[in-house]
Amino acid sequence: MSVASTNQSTSTSGVPVWVYVIFRKNPSSGHDKMTINISADGPVFWNRHVIYAFCCSCHFEKHEDELLQLMARFDTRVERVCLVDKPVDYSFLPDSFFRFLATALPSLQFVYLRELNLERLNRATVEQLAVHPKLKKLIVHGCRNYEALQDFRNLPQLLVVKGEIVGLKAMIGDIGDSPEDSPTGLGRLEETRSEASVSTSSVSVSDSESGPTPAPGIAVAVDRF
Repeated sequence: MSVASTNQSTSTSGVPVWVYVIFRKNPSSGHDKMTINISADGPVFWNRHVIYAFCCSCHFEKHEDELLQLMARFDTRVERVCLVDKPVDYSFLPDSFFRFLATALPSLQFVYLRELNLERLNRATVEQLAVHPKLKKLIVHGCRNYEALQDFRNLPQLLVVKGEIVGLKAMIGDIGDSPEDSPTGLGRLEETRSEASVSTSSVSVSDSESGPTPAPGIAVAVDRF
Protein backbone atom coordinates (compact mmCIF):
# COMPACT_ATOMS: atom_id res chain seq x y z
CA MET A 1 0.00 0.00 0.00
CA SER A 2 1.33 3.42 -0.93
CA VAL A 3 0.24 6.53 0.98
CA ALA A 4 0.65 10.10 -0.26
CA SER A 5 0.65 13.17 2.00
CA THR A 6 -0.22 11.05 5.03
CA ASN A 7 1.68 13.10 7.60
CA GLN A 8 0.19 16.36 6.38
CA SER A 9 -3.34 14.95 6.43
CA THR A 10 -3.12 13.50 9.90
CA SER A 11 -1.57 16.66 11.30
CA THR A 12 -4.48 18.89 10.20
CA SER A 13 -7.29 18.64 12.71
CA GLY A 14 -10.94 19.45 12.13
CA VAL A 15 -10.93 19.15 8.34
CA PRO A 16 -13.65 16.81 6.99
CA VAL A 17 -12.52 13.66 5.20
CA TRP A 18 -14.19 12.05 2.19
CA VAL A 19 -13.32 8.46 1.29
CA TYR A 20 -13.59 7.02 -2.23
CA VAL A 21 -13.01 3.29 -2.64
CA ILE A 22 -12.73 2.23 -6.29
CA PHE A 23 -12.65 -1.48 -7.06
CA ARG A 24 -10.60 -2.06 -10.18
CA LYS A 25 -10.54 -5.03 -12.52
CA ASN A 26 -6.91 -5.60 -13.35
CA PRO A 27 -5.42 -9.09 -13.73
CA SER A 28 -1.91 -7.70 -14.17
CA SER A 29 0.91 -8.24 -11.72
CA GLY A 30 0.51 -6.32 -8.48
CA HIS A 31 -3.28 -6.03 -8.66
CA ASP A 32 -3.47 -7.65 -5.23
CA LYS A 33 -1.99 -4.50 -3.65
CA MET A 34 -4.11 -1.59 -2.48
CA THR A 35 -3.09 1.94 -3.44
CA ILE A 36 -3.99 4.88 -1.22
CA ASN A 37 -3.75 8.54 -2.23
CA ILE A 38 -4.61 11.27 0.28
CA SER A 39 -5.16 14.67 -1.31
CA ALA A 40 -4.79 17.78 0.81
CA ASP A 41 -3.11 20.31 -1.48
CA GLY A 42 -4.71 22.88 -3.77
CA PRO A 43 -7.85 25.01 -3.51
CA VAL A 44 -10.24 22.08 -3.99
CA PHE A 45 -8.85 20.44 -0.83
CA TRP A 46 -8.39 23.47 1.42
CA ASN A 47 -11.58 22.68 3.33
CA ARG A 48 -11.44 18.87 3.13
CA HIS A 49 -9.14 15.91 2.65
CA VAL A 50 -10.04 13.25 0.12
CA ILE A 51 -8.81 9.67 0.42
CA TYR A 52 -8.75 7.60 -2.79
CA ALA A 53 -8.39 3.86 -2.27
CA PHE A 54 -7.85 1.63 -5.31
CA CYS A 55 -8.10 -2.11 -4.73
CA CYS A 56 -9.34 -5.27 -6.40
CA SER A 57 -12.45 -7.10 -5.25
CA CYS A 58 -10.85 -10.54 -5.41
CA HIS A 59 -8.41 -9.56 -2.64
CA PHE A 60 -10.75 -7.50 -0.47
CA GLU A 61 -10.35 -9.86 2.48
CA LYS A 62 -6.71 -8.81 2.48
CA HIS A 63 -7.50 -5.11 1.97
CA GLU A 64 -10.32 -4.75 4.50
CA ASP A 65 -8.19 -4.46 7.65
CA GLU A 66 -5.88 -1.90 6.03
CA LEU A 67 -8.81 0.16 4.80
CA LEU A 68 -10.61 0.11 8.14
CA GLN A 69 -7.43 1.06 9.99
CA LEU A 70 -6.97 4.00 7.65
CA MET A 71 -10.51 5.27 8.17
CA ALA A 72 -10.22 4.71 11.92
CA ARG A 73 -7.33 7.20 12.00
CA PHE A 74 -9.75 9.87 10.74
CA ASP A 75 -12.78 8.46 12.57
CA THR A 76 -14.46 11.66 13.79
CA ARG A 77 -13.65 13.50 10.55
CA VAL A 78 -15.01 11.06 7.96
CA GLU A 79 -18.21 12.53 6.52
CA ARG A 80 -18.60 10.68 3.21
CA VAL A 81 -17.81 7.17 2.04
CA CYS A 82 -18.29 6.19 -1.63
CA LEU A 83 -17.70 2.62 -2.83
CA VAL A 84 -17.74 2.04 -6.57
CA ASP A 85 -17.47 -1.11 -8.67
CA LYS A 86 -18.28 -1.81 -12.32
CA PRO A 87 -19.81 -4.08 -13.41
CA VAL A 88 -21.59 -5.73 -10.49
CA ASP A 89 -19.37 -8.48 -9.13
CA TYR A 90 -19.87 -11.28 -6.62
CA SER A 91 -20.66 -10.41 -2.98
CA PHE A 92 -17.13 -9.67 -1.74
CA LEU A 93 -18.06 -6.92 0.74
CA PRO A 94 -18.54 -8.48 4.20
CA ASP A 95 -21.09 -7.33 6.74
CA SER A 96 -18.23 -6.30 9.03
CA PHE A 97 -17.33 -3.44 6.68
CA PHE A 98 -20.81 -1.92 6.87
CA ARG A 99 -20.92 -2.50 10.62
CA PHE A 100 -17.75 -0.42 10.86
CA LEU A 101 -19.43 2.41 8.93
CA ALA A 102 -22.41 2.25 11.28
CA THR A 103 -20.51 2.15 14.58
CA ALA A 104 -17.01 3.58 14.14
CA LEU A 105 -17.58 6.77 12.12
CA PRO A 106 -19.64 9.13 14.29
CA SER A 107 -19.61 12.01 11.78
CA LEU A 108 -20.63 9.95 8.73
CA GLN A 109 -23.33 11.78 6.77
CA PHE A 110 -23.39 10.23 3.32
CA VAL A 111 -22.79 6.74 1.90
CA TYR A 112 -22.84 6.05 -1.84
CA LEU A 113 -22.75 2.46 -3.16
CA ARG A 114 -22.53 1.84 -6.92
CA GLU A 115 -22.86 -1.49 -8.73
CA LEU A 116 -22.13 -3.64 -5.69
CA ASN A 117 -23.52 -6.99 -4.62
CA LEU A 118 -24.79 -6.42 -1.06
CA GLU A 119 -25.87 -9.99 -0.33
CA ARG A 120 -23.72 -10.29 2.82
CA LEU A 121 -25.20 -7.23 4.52
CA ASN A 122 -27.41 -8.35 7.41
CA ARG A 123 -30.45 -6.77 9.03
CA ALA A 124 -28.80 -6.11 12.39
CA THR A 125 -26.26 -3.87 10.67
CA VAL A 126 -29.03 -2.08 8.78
CA GLU A 127 -30.69 -1.32 12.11
CA GLN A 128 -27.42 0.18 13.35
CA LEU A 129 -27.21 2.36 10.22
CA ALA A 130 -30.81 3.48 10.75
CA VAL A 131 -30.04 4.91 14.18
CA HIS A 132 -26.76 6.57 13.20
CA PRO A 133 -27.11 10.12 14.60
CA LYS A 134 -25.51 11.92 11.63
CA LEU A 135 -26.26 9.73 8.60
CA LYS A 136 -28.46 11.65 6.15
CA LYS A 137 -28.48 9.50 3.01
CA LEU A 138 -27.41 6.01 1.94
CA ILE A 139 -27.65 5.83 -1.84
CA VAL A 140 -27.76 2.42 -3.52
CA HIS A 141 -27.06 2.91 -7.23
CA GLY A 142 -27.34 -0.03 -9.61
CA CYS A 143 -26.65 -2.58 -6.86
CA ARG A 144 -27.89 -6.14 -6.38
CA ASN A 145 -29.23 -8.07 -3.39
CA TYR A 146 -29.91 -5.03 -1.22
CA GLU A 147 -33.20 -6.38 0.17
CA ALA A 148 -31.92 -6.20 3.76
CA LEU A 149 -31.82 -2.43 3.40
CA GLN A 150 -35.50 -2.34 2.46
CA ASP A 151 -36.89 -4.75 5.04
CA PHE A 152 -39.60 -3.28 7.24
CA ARG A 153 -38.75 0.22 5.99
CA ASN A 154 -36.34 0.50 8.90
CA LEU A 155 -33.72 2.58 7.05
CA PRO A 156 -35.29 6.00 6.38
CA GLN A 157 -32.02 7.32 4.93
CA LEU A 158 -32.15 4.83 2.03
CA LEU A 159 -32.39 6.05 -1.57
CA VAL A 160 -32.43 3.39 -4.31
CA VAL A 161 -31.36 4.56 -7.78
CA LYS A 162 -31.57 2.71 -11.10
CA GLY A 163 -30.10 4.41 -14.15
CA GLU A 164 -28.00 7.55 -14.23
CA ILE A 165 -28.41 10.80 -12.31
CA VAL A 166 -27.58 14.07 -14.03
CA GLY A 167 -25.67 16.16 -11.53
CA LEU A 168 -24.43 13.26 -9.41
CA LYS A 169 -20.85 14.44 -9.94
CA ALA A 170 -21.76 17.72 -8.30
CA MET A 171 -22.95 15.85 -5.23
CA ILE A 172 -20.22 13.25 -4.69
CA GLY A 173 -17.45 14.30 -7.06
CA ASP A 174 -16.32 12.80 -10.35
CA ILE A 175 -15.38 9.19 -9.73
CA GLY A 176 -12.99 8.02 -12.43
CA ASP A 177 -10.58 5.15 -12.83
CA SER A 178 -7.55 7.06 -11.57
CA PRO A 179 -6.81 10.32 -9.77
CA GLU A 180 -4.81 11.47 -12.79
CA ASP A 181 -7.98 11.79 -14.88
CA SER A 182 -8.16 15.47 -13.92
CA PRO A 183 -5.69 17.98 -12.47
CA THR A 184 -7.50 18.03 -9.13
CA GLY A 185 -7.90 14.24 -8.90
CA LEU A 186 -11.18 12.47 -9.77
CA GLY A 187 -12.69 15.68 -11.09
CA ARG A 188 -14.05 18.74 -9.35
CA LEU A 189 -15.91 18.32 -6.08
CA GLU A 190 -18.69 20.76 -5.30
CA GLU A 191 -17.71 23.72 -3.18
CA THR A 192 -20.87 23.93 -1.09
CA ARG A 193 -22.51 20.64 -0.18
CA SER A 194 -25.77 22.20 0.95
CA GLU A 195 -26.21 23.77 -2.52
CA ALA A 196 -25.77 20.54 -4.49
CA SER A 197 -28.52 20.06 -7.07
CA VAL A 198 -29.34 16.76 -8.73
CA SER A 199 -31.88 16.12 -11.48
CA THR A 200 -32.84 12.78 -12.96
CA SER A 201 -32.61 11.57 -16.56
CA SER A 202 -34.15 8.20 -17.45
CA VAL A 203 -33.80 7.17 -13.84
CA SER A 204 -35.91 5.34 -11.30
CA VAL A 205 -35.43 6.41 -7.70
CA SER A 206 -37.09 4.84 -4.68
CA ASP A 207 -37.02 6.20 -1.15
CA SER A 208 -37.48 3.78 1.73
CA GLU A 209 -39.59 6.22 3.70
CA SER A 210 -43.38 6.29 3.58
CA GLY A 211 -43.22 9.44 1.47
CA PRO A 212 -40.65 11.12 -0.76
CA THR A 213 -38.24 13.18 1.35
CA PRO A 214 -35.09 13.74 -0.68
CA ALA A 215 -32.11 15.38 0.97
CA PRO A 216 -32.20 19.20 1.10
CA GLY A 217 -31.05 20.76 -2.16
CA ILE A 218 -31.36 17.50 -4.11
CA ALA A 219 -34.15 17.33 -6.68
CA VAL A 220 -35.04 13.74 -7.57
CA ALA A 221 -38.00 11.80 -8.85
CA VAL A 222 -39.15 9.36 -6.17
CA ASP A 223 -41.29 6.25 -6.59
CA ARG A 224 -42.80 4.70 -3.50
CA PHE A 225 -42.49 0.97 -2.88
